[in-house]
Amino acid sequence: MYNVAIRTDGGPGIGMGHIMRCLSLAREFRRSGKRIFFICKQAAGIVKIIEEGFEVVRLENESPYSHSGSDLEKEADNIIKIVQAEDIKVFIIDKYDISADYLLKIKRHVKKLVYIDDLKKFIYPVDIIINGNITSTYINYEKYSEDQHLLLGPMYNLIREEFRDLPKKKINENVRSVMLTTGGSDPDQIVLKFLDIILSDTELTSLKIHVIIGNLFTHVTDLKKIELQNECVILHENISRISEIMDQVDVAISAGGTTLYELNACGVPTLAFVMADNQEFLVEKMHEKGYVISLGWFHQLEATMFLDQFKVFMKDHKLRENMSERGKKLVDGRGVERIVRYIDNIIESDEISSPMV
Repeated sequence: MYNVAIRTDGGPGIGMGHIMRCLSLAREFRRSGKRIFFICKQAAGIVKIIEEGFEVVRLENESPYSHSGSDLEKEADNIIKIVQAEDIKVFIIDKYDISADYLLKIKRHVKKLVYIDDLKKFIYPVDIIINGNITSTYINYEKYSEDQHLLLGPMYNLIREEFRDLPKKKINENVRSVMLTTGGSDPDQIVLKFLDIILSDTELTSLKIHVIIGNLFTHVTDLKKIELQNECVILHENISRISEIMDQVDVAISAGGTTLYELNACGVPTLAFVMADNQEFLVEKMHEKGYVISLGWFHQLEATMFLDQFKVFMKDHKLRENMSERGKKLVDGRGVERIVRYIDNIIESDEISSPMV
């Protein structure tokens, strides 16, 4: 057995996506008998990790958004001290504010350095790159070295174990319910805007709207007022198994990100919108492949245009059936199993080829 550490963050400004997918991976490492802990800066992410029963080491540097070379160098020095003190063999990084020098500095002190990527910002000097997005097949990764490992595509997607082995979803002729989500945060109050549009349409008064409230929502009071005033609005806070909500609803309206993979795993026909730059390529490619229907950028979406598109979507039973069947084949919820097994095999192979003397 070996020790694993994960460097990631979650909180206002960056959301909780990195935290959630790293927790999925951490649970699989723990199941396989490894000691695993997190290294973080931001309080919101730390709270969630502790709730899930994992250790957290908080970095001294209190500037989670810093991109300067000196701050990254200081962070790398702090990480190296932790790595040496805790005898870390596998170090995993899931954050965007990195540099080649930062990665190289840490790489010298661990057996395997792993980077979870979405953007391909430069040639990563790491041992393993994980990109579980369908967009990874469009990225031409240039290897840092011949022995660098690339774990690419949806078979390595980091969605949680609750999305494994789900039954086929029944697609009803009539749409009676919709799930509305922006993920863990909603800084632009997009949920409120969607609710205002849907509730203002007299043709949609019978539609049940299941609203997912993320950990970082700042306008919960406003949402609760809307729930009190409208029987059709149902708020869901602190959900432990979001797949149960997805199983209940007929369709979904969702921001880009990990949630789109979860909805596909559940077979939920989905209208997807973009609320951040790093979601645009994913939503575009999922739309091209027929896994979602893209609404484009939310700030460019007009109410009338959305309502027209939503109603056409609701009425097209065959389209929704096809989307559900296609989505079920996209991800199987076993990506973290494959990743941990792959890393285990690499570590074992290295130990066999370099026996202790």
